[in-house]
Amino acid sequence: MLVVYLSNRYIRVVDGEVSGSKVNVRAMYYSVDTRGCILNGTVMDVEGFTELIRDLWDSNHLPRKGVSLVIDSNQFTTKVTDVPLQKQKQMMQFVSREFTDVERIEDPVYGYFPLPGQTDKKAKVQTVFATMAPRSYIQGYVELFEQLGISVENVESARGAVLRMVGMISQIKGETCIVQFVDDMTLINVLLYQGLYVYSGRNRLFADPGTVDFSVEIARSVSNILQFAQAQNIPEKVKMVYIAGLEKEDMQIYADSVRQIDSEIQAEWLKSGNDVIFRQKDMKVDDASKYAIPSAGLIRTDSKTSLMSQIVKDPAKAAKKKKRRKVLVPVIVLAVILLGAVAVLGGRTLYLSGQLRDAKEYNNRADILKACDKYDKANDDLHTVGALNSSLEGLRGSVLAYPRVDSATEQTVASCAAGLVTAEISSYNSVDGVLSFSTSAANVEQIHQFIDLLSQQPIFAAVDYTGYTQDSEGQWNVKVNCMMANRQEEGNDAESD
Repeated sequence: MLVVYLSNRYIRVVDGEVSGSKVNVRAMYYSVDTRGCILNGTVMDVEGFTELIRDLWDSNHLPRKGVSLVIDSNQFTTKVTDVPLQKQKQMMQFVSREFTDVERIEDPVYGYFPLPGQTDKKAKVQTVFATMAPRSYIQGYVELFEQLGISVENVESARGAVLRMVGMISQIKGETCIVQFVDDMTLINVLLYQGLYVYSGRNRLFADPGTVDFSVEIARSVSNILQFAQAQNIPEKVKMVYIAGLEKEDMQIYADSVRQIDSEIQAEWLKSGNDVIFRQKDMKVDDASKYAIPSAGLIRTDSKTSLMSQIVKDPAKAAKKKKRRKVLVPVIVLAVILLGAVAVLGGRTLYLSGQLRDAKEYNNRADILKACDKYDKANDDLHTVGALNSSLEGLRGSVLAYPRVDSATEQTVASCAAGLVTAEISSYNSVDGVLSFSTSAANVEQIHQFIDLLSQQPIFAAVDYTGYTQDSEGQWNVKVNCMMANRQEEGNDAESD
């Protein structure tokens, strides 16, 4: 099986398989992206990226089937959560609900796998690593490789692959420790308590690889994890930090920086030992550790619970298949029923013919025909009454919806104007339901108070005023237009009565 690890500058590939509880790596390859074609697991330059992949495949004669992609990208949203033991279909639905507090993405796909050693069968609970990603993101990589004639059968996040490897390395089994995976400008941290998962995180490294600041920055993240462990009240002290992916010449600076944080903590290489066997000759420990993440991708999960299981089950195709099934199933069922019916109908034909003859004679009887005519007339009368009632209801609604302007309206306007302004109704447009009148007052504020009082009246749907003018006597004049409200409330009162 071929695993391709994608993150930033380095495209790393391992060829191998899992045999029992051991990972065998036959060969390792890599390519350096000097043009920035891929950034944080996202392809920025499609043409440049496909050229890199094509050259990597052609120069090393790599297989084109059974390829798995391990991608370090923030396009993956991950969670570690406890879930009840249940069937895969129900489990996938449960996992999807675990992401309801995350900002929704368009057309997401979900996947999960149980963390090693963290299933309690008695309590019927297991701890799973769950992932959510945009369907378009996963599908984009699959289609991009397909254009190069490479078949991708699995796509997953780097953090998920790392957690599976952490669960199988003998060096850290049962340990309370920190494990770090470095790849160029990306750092993945894992905190274990007695060999069980507690926390994992992904950091962006800003210092340049190979510099003192780079090693110090990696070590500084150890301090943050120690603070987290203390906040979680982990009873056992962290005394070991294991690291993979760091250059050999940077190891001493890194170890010294870790000791400065806590003098009791030791830093060591994460060693593959007999768990991950590199068959390539002259393989140094720091070289092997650079391929820790892609090697972790060789440890496969259940294909039915992976992200790709939902990519293969394309919703559009599934909908079409379901639609076809809805059409075909009734046809098949009908055919079976018809075959059974043919066998029975032959024997019942004569009997039914006799029944039909009796029915015709009954229907042609004079008293039956008279009763049918009486029923038809009563039914027609009933429909006529119903239609008339519907027309009356519509007329009643139209009448009540028409605004009413009468003495009560004048009294309402006069009540609002009392002591504030003089108001004289000038016109009423029955088509638009707009009542207009002129208003005058000694100052503008009185007009504003008058307008506010009008706006509070339920008989008016809207109040508008225009044309401020001041006459020779100092009086302010303004034209007010009031949109009359419908009389729906009267209709409701009538109904309740």
